[in-house]
Amino acid sequence: MRKSSGALITYDKKVLMLLRDNNPGIPDPNCWQLIGGYLEENETPIEALIREVREESNLRISEYEAIEIGKFIIPEKLEYFFYWVKLSEDKLKDIKLGNEGQKVGFFSVEELSEMKLGEIVSVYFQKFKDGLKNIVENEIIDKGLLGFDENGLYVIK
Repeated sequence: MRKSSGALITYDKKVLMLLRDNNPGIPDPNCWQLIGGYLEENETPIEALIREVREESNLRISEYEAIEIGKFIIPEKLEYFFYWVKLSEDKLKDIKLGNEGQKVGFFSVEELSEMKLGEIVSVYFQKFKDGLKNIVENEIIDKGLLGFDENGLYVIK
Protein backbone atom coordinates (compact mmCIF):
# COMPACT_ATOMS: atom_id res chain seq x y z
CA MET A 1 0.00 0.00 0.00
CA ARG A 2 1.38 3.43 -0.93
CA LYS A 3 1.66 6.14 1.68
CA SER A 4 1.28 9.86 1.16
CA SER A 5 1.16 13.04 3.23
CA GLY A 6 -0.64 16.26 2.50
CA ALA A 7 -1.51 19.50 4.21
CA LEU A 8 -4.31 21.95 4.48
CA ILE A 9 -2.04 25.03 4.50
CA THR A 10 -4.01 28.10 5.53
CA TYR A 11 -3.53 31.82 5.77
CA ASP A 12 -6.12 34.58 6.19
CA LYS A 13 -9.08 32.17 5.88
CA LYS A 14 -7.79 30.66 2.62
CA VAL A 15 -6.16 27.37 1.57
CA LEU A 16 -2.93 27.04 -0.41
CA MET A 17 -3.49 24.82 -3.45
CA LEU A 18 -1.32 23.51 -6.29
CA LEU A 19 -2.50 23.29 -9.90
CA ARG A 20 -1.09 19.99 -11.13
CA ASP A 21 0.73 19.68 -14.43
CA ASN A 22 -1.40 19.10 -17.50
CA ASN A 23 0.17 15.71 -18.18
CA PRO A 24 -2.24 12.85 -18.97
CA GLY A 25 0.26 10.38 -17.48
CA ILE A 26 -0.28 11.63 -13.90
CA PRO A 27 -3.29 11.31 -11.60
CA ASP A 28 -5.69 14.27 -11.80
CA PRO A 29 -3.88 16.28 -14.50
CA ASN A 30 -4.67 20.01 -14.66
CA CYS A 31 -6.59 19.83 -11.36
CA TRP A 32 -6.07 21.69 -8.09
CA GLN A 33 -4.76 19.63 -5.18
CA LEU A 34 -3.47 20.10 -1.66
CA ILE A 35 0.29 20.36 -1.27
CA GLY A 36 1.83 16.96 -0.54
CA GLY A 37 2.96 13.67 -2.02
CA TYR A 38 4.20 10.14 -1.57
CA LEU A 39 6.59 9.02 1.13
CA GLU A 40 10.06 7.99 -0.04
CA GLU A 41 11.83 4.92 1.31
CA ASN A 42 12.48 5.11 5.09
CA GLU A 43 10.65 8.45 5.32
CA THR A 44 8.06 9.20 8.01
CA PRO A 45 4.79 10.93 7.09
CA ILE A 46 5.92 14.22 8.65
CA GLU A 47 9.31 14.06 6.91
CA ALA A 48 7.53 13.51 3.59
CA LEU A 49 5.21 16.43 4.27
CA ILE A 50 8.08 18.79 5.08
CA ARG A 51 9.95 17.72 1.92
CA GLU A 52 6.88 17.92 -0.35
CA VAL A 53 5.84 21.33 0.96
CA ARG A 54 9.36 22.60 0.25
CA GLU A 55 9.48 21.02 -3.23
CA GLU A 56 6.04 22.20 -4.33
CA SER A 57 5.73 25.64 -2.74
CA ASN A 58 9.21 26.65 -1.52
CA LEU A 59 7.86 26.87 2.04
CA ARG A 60 10.01 25.67 4.89
CA ILE A 61 7.87 24.23 7.65
CA SER A 62 8.88 22.32 10.75
CA GLU A 63 7.24 19.28 12.29
CA TYR A 64 6.00 21.59 15.08
CA GLU A 65 4.00 23.70 12.62
CA ALA A 66 2.12 20.71 11.20
CA ILE A 67 -0.83 19.49 13.26
CA GLU A 68 -1.96 15.99 12.35
CA ILE A 69 -5.68 15.91 11.58
CA GLY A 70 -6.08 12.24 10.72
CA LYS A 71 -5.43 9.51 8.21
CA PHE A 72 -7.43 8.58 5.12
CA ILE A 73 -7.34 4.96 4.07
CA ILE A 74 -8.28 3.59 0.68
CA PRO A 75 -8.09 -0.15 1.41
CA GLU A 76 -5.26 -1.96 -0.37
CA LYS A 77 -4.29 1.26 -2.19
CA LEU A 78 -3.35 4.26 -0.07
CA GLU A 79 -2.77 5.66 3.40
CA TYR A 80 -2.90 9.47 3.35
CA PHE A 81 -1.67 11.40 6.39
CA PHE A 82 -3.56 14.69 6.60
CA TYR A 83 -2.12 17.74 8.40
CA TRP A 84 -3.01 21.36 9.02
CA VAL A 85 -0.40 24.10 8.77
CA LYS A 86 -1.32 27.67 9.72
CA LEU A 87 1.10 30.03 8.02
CA SER A 88 2.49 33.14 9.61
CA GLU A 89 2.61 36.34 7.57
CA ASP A 90 6.42 36.28 7.39
CA LYS A 91 6.32 33.00 5.41
CA LEU A 92 4.09 34.35 2.63
CA LYS A 93 7.03 35.96 0.84
CA ASP A 94 8.65 32.52 0.45
CA ILE A 95 5.80 30.94 -1.50
CA LYS A 96 6.57 30.22 -5.12
CA LEU A 97 5.95 27.33 -7.48
CA GLY A 98 8.39 24.51 -6.90
CA ASN A 99 9.46 21.59 -9.05
CA GLU A 100 6.03 20.42 -10.16
CA GLY A 101 2.69 21.89 -11.06
CA GLN A 102 1.62 24.97 -13.00
CA LYS A 103 0.94 27.40 -10.18
CA VAL A 104 0.09 27.77 -6.52
CA GLY A 105 -2.50 30.04 -4.95
CA PHE A 106 -4.73 30.69 -1.95
CA PHE A 107 -8.49 30.14 -2.18
CA SER A 108 -11.47 30.41 0.14
CA VAL A 109 -13.56 27.31 0.86
CA GLU A 110 -16.31 28.83 -1.30
CA GLU A 111 -13.91 29.35 -4.21
CA LEU A 112 -12.70 25.76 -3.89
CA SER A 113 -16.25 24.48 -4.43
CA GLU A 114 -16.22 26.13 -7.87
CA MET A 115 -12.77 24.89 -8.95
CA LYS A 116 -11.63 21.82 -10.86
CA LEU A 117 -10.20 19.71 -8.03
CA GLY A 118 -8.70 16.24 -8.10
CA GLU A 119 -11.35 13.53 -7.78
CA ILE A 120 -10.76 12.47 -4.16
CA VAL A 121 -10.18 16.04 -2.96
CA SER A 122 -13.35 17.22 -4.68
CA VAL A 123 -15.54 14.53 -3.14
CA TYR A 124 -14.01 15.02 0.31
CA PHE A 125 -14.26 18.83 0.21
CA GLN A 126 -17.93 18.66 -0.79
CA LYS A 127 -18.82 16.04 1.81
CA PHE A 128 -17.01 17.72 4.71
CA LYS A 129 -17.26 21.39 3.74
CA ASP A 130 -18.42 22.42 7.25
CA GLY A 131 -15.39 20.78 8.87
CA LEU A 132 -13.05 22.44 6.38
CA LYS A 133 -14.64 25.83 6.94
CA ASN A 134 -14.20 25.31 10.68
CA ILE A 135 -10.43 24.94 10.26
CA VAL A 136 -9.91 27.48 7.50
CA GLU A 137 -12.16 30.23 8.86
CA ASN A 138 -12.24 29.57 12.63
CA GLU A 139 -8.97 27.66 13.16
CA ILE A 140 -10.83 24.86 14.96
CA ILE A 141 -10.26 21.17 14.19
CA ASP A 142 -13.40 19.10 14.70
CA LYS A 143 -12.42 15.60 13.59
CA GLY A 144 -16.03 14.45 13.55
CA LEU A 145 -17.02 17.23 11.15
CA LEU A 146 -14.06 16.14 9.00
CA GLY A 147 -15.24 12.53 8.80
CA PHE A 148 -12.65 10.97 11.11
CA ASP A 149 -13.52 8.39 13.75
CA GLU A 150 -12.27 8.36 17.36
CA ASN A 151 -9.00 6.80 16.14
CA GLY A 152 -8.41 9.57 13.61
CA LEU A 153 -9.24 7.36 10.62
CA TYR A 154 -11.47 7.93 7.61
CA VAL A 155 -11.89 4.90 5.35
CA ILE A 156 -12.79 5.67 1.73
CA LYS A 157 -14.57 2.78 0.03
